Amino acid sequence: MPDASYWLTILLVTTIVTAGSAVQAAIGVGLNLFAIPILLLIAPAYAPGPILVASAFLSILALLRVPAEVDRRELTFSLSGLVAGTAAAAIFIAFVDTRYFVQLMGFIIVLAVGLIVSGLSLQITSRNLFAAGSAAGLMGTIAGMHAPPIALLYQGQPPERVRGSLLAFVIAGNLLSITALWSVNRFGLAELYAALGLLPGVALGLLLAPLLVKHIDANRIRTAILLTSGLSGSVLLFGL
Repeated sequence: MPDASYWLTILLVTTIVTAGSAVQAAIGVGLNLFAIPILLLIAPAYAPGPILVASAFLSILALLRVPAEVDRRELTFSLSGLVAGTAAAAIFIAFVDTRYFVQLMGFIIVLAVGLIVSGLSLQITSRNLFAAGSAAGLMGTIAGMHAPPIALLYQGQPPERVRGSLLAFVIAGNLLSITALWSVNRFGLAELYAALGLLPGVALGLLLAPLLVKHIDANRIRTAILLTSGLSGSVLLFGL
């Protein structure tokens, strides 16, 4: 029979995923960036595969419930890059020493935070869409974060277009990365069970998101998420 520490871990993990899901549903960023580094500090088994499943579930529900606009031509170019980046990441993961995998994920998390706060904005061209898609495939498959490179292209665009482009891309990216991880034996039954354990937190987060929007300042939430993610990623990278 599970002891008290087991249930405490389950409660902690559910709380983290609930908070990340609520923030992402409210302001568009949060689950992967916030949850992954903290979950890795609890147990490496939670990322990248299980959190990718949770993120796909959240993104599908979000795409169904909020106004969104998808440009199929742009999505085609970004998905072409995604396939290339995901394939490269799968090959890399198959040969990387697992002892350094957590540090690598920490580096990518810190990089993702840096991209978001950089203020860098790129033009939406076929070349940039392919390049951003490739970078997202690498980052998403290795560390569970597809959105930051694509988000650089859509800064300043209408909210419906940003949501549609990011959500559609992230859904495809998550599913493709899960398949890639499975192909190199990094996603099996253990990861599937871990993923299922994250889904209640996603559902609770979606329920709490409207309250978050009404009562908490979005800019403060975003700043807190980025600070927490950057600190947690640094701990993973440097082992502080």
